[in-house]
Amino acid sequence: MKGPLNTAFSLSFTLAMSEAAVASSLLDPSGDTTRRLARFWGKRLCRTCGVEVATHGGENIAWNEPLIVMANHQSYLDIPVLYAALPEPFGMLAKHELFRVPIFSAAMRGLRCIPIDRDNVRQSLASLRKAADQIRSGNSIVVFPEGTRSADGSLQDLKTGPFYLAEMARVPIVPIGICGTRRALAKTSLLIHPACIEVRIGDPILPGKRGPAERDRLRIAVRSALEELCRGVTADSTRDRDLMLRSGPRDESRAAS
Repeated sequence: MKGPLNTAFSLSFTLAMSEAAVASSLLDPSGDTTRRLARFWGKRLCRTCGVEVATHGGENIAWNEPLIVMANHQSYLDIPVLYAALPEPFGMLAKHELFRVPIFSAAMRGLRCIPIDRDNVRQSLASLRKAADQIRSGNSIVVFPEGTRSADGSLQDLKTGPFYLAEMARVPIVPIGICGTRRALAKTSLLIHPACIEVRIGDPILPGKRGPAERDRLRIAVRSALEELCRGVTADSTRDRDLMLRSGPRDESRAAS
């Protein structure tokens, strides 16, 4: 029964926290309170659903400076897991369909999330420019460069849009491999199951000159980094990795609390 109960809790808790985020954005226009609520939402949702998050790496990254975080995408749980794992809150570049839900949409805007319609080239470019302006002003953003969740856990082709964003923003890219969320909440499932999740933070990738060749270089570099960060984690090996995390030394990772 854990799966249905976890799903019911996650939906009701997300709605309640979205309402709180809308209220906080009115009381605190700076957005600081809203972002603190988002971190609380991510940590509490994971803890209550039995999702243990262990974070590896990232000690030498200047999280207080503007960054573009690029992560692989296997599950809707990737979002609360990142809020639970990363030391600083962030906005997101998210598909525009998510902004059609009134309360949830207002909460996302309070977190400086930006909608993007990949089927509308003009709107997509406008969203990328807005995101670049936001990043340069000091607000880091998370992008899932695959564009959608992977059905089988393998890394999909990376879209070109995130690398236009990197070219415009001119800030470091931080690659992050998220391992295990597919087992907790697969693309084809609505039920959330307890699991151990690893968030592996790679070294920053610095932008170089502008132009198509540079965008290709960044895309290759990010894909290579994500493949390395997710290496060895497959559908067949996730259970063994979960057991290893549960029995392994606690000081080898920073479990989210």
